[in-house]
Amino acid sequence: MSPARVASVSGKWYVLVVVDDFSRFSWVFFMEFKDEAFGFVRDMVLRLRNESHKAMRAIHSDNGGEFRNSRFENFCRDLGLEHQFSSPYTPPQNGVVECKNRTLVEMARTMLDEHRTRRRFWAEAVNTARYIANRIFLRAFLGKTSYELRFGRRGRVKHLRAFGCGCFVL
Repeated sequence: MSPARVASVSGKWYVLVVVDDFSRFSWVFFMEFKDEAFGFVRDMVLRLRNESHKAMRAIHSDNGGEFRNSRFENFCRDLGLEHQFSSPYTPPQNGVVECKNRTLVEMARTMLDEHRTRRRFWAEAVNTARYIANRIFLRAFLGKTSYELRFGRRGRVKHLRAFGCGCFVL
């Protein structure tokens, strides 16, 4: 996502949203600078290769400079991954991620506005929105949530509380 208007509490300006094409399970990473994207993607790909029993075949990204560089190309080639790019200035080609971005931002704005929470807590709201979206949105074709498809069991939501509700440190 493009830079936020206000820095988050931890000084982050950018959000990297990663979506699994099959399950639509998503991850979000918060960055101070765009060039941090390679480190987050590298760590996530290596972790997923270790955790998953299925092979990852390709990475699809927009044509941004943070993805189109020799570090990314060498990393993908070393792991045998195909790195696919969308055409420049065509967000509809990244429809799944663009839709996820919009959903997360709208959920986060709603949570912040509900309790008149300060805008600098946008990163916490986006992360909470991602957590909720992975557990409640159904893949209509498969009849399961992203969490169920990823982990094989239903995600719990009983522990959730209202975002922005008052708390006290004792």
